[in-house]
Amino acid sequence: MQIRQADIADIERLQKVGIDTYRHYFGALWESAAELDQFLDNDFSIPALQQGLSDSQQDWWLATDHGQTAGFAKVHYHQPLPESDQQGAMLCKLYLQPEAKSRGLGAALFSHAQTQAIARQQSCFWLTVLQSNTTALHFYERQGMSVHCESAYVTETQTTGLWVMKKTIL
Repeated sequence: MQIRQADIADIERLQKVGIDTYRHYFGALWESAAELDQFLDNDFSIPALQQGLSDSQQDWWLATDHGQTAGFAKVHYHQPLPESDQQGAMLCKLYLQPEAKSRGLGAALFSHAQTQAIARQQSCFWLTVLQSNTTALHFYERQGMSVHCESAYVTETQTTGLWVMKKTIL
């Protein structure tokens, strides 16, 4: 597997992988198809991706395996940790294609993103994970993270419980 920093030339690849993997893993959790479409547009429209890739406080890491896109990670630096006075690197996304799961690629992407956060002198590495996603919760626990607090993602039609997980890295 190879991990490299994504750039503007990768926008269409990030958009396709982001939308396809999100729909695969989480599409059924949405009660409103319109809200799902709006969420995906907010995160994966070309303008949103251009903004993210050009932001010096964000890194996007693209993983390829045997020449195929396996997944990506997005990290946003200097983000306030909820219910704390700390700031750190937020792992906003760690998405893997279904065929790339259970091969160590997620752990490699996580480790790479964490190493970059340490290089940027971030005191902690944190993320949010769906409370119902026990597979991801256990994965992040294996990476040394622990539950910090509870949160929620709220839309007009639903409220989805989240765990905020944290790991001190400096």
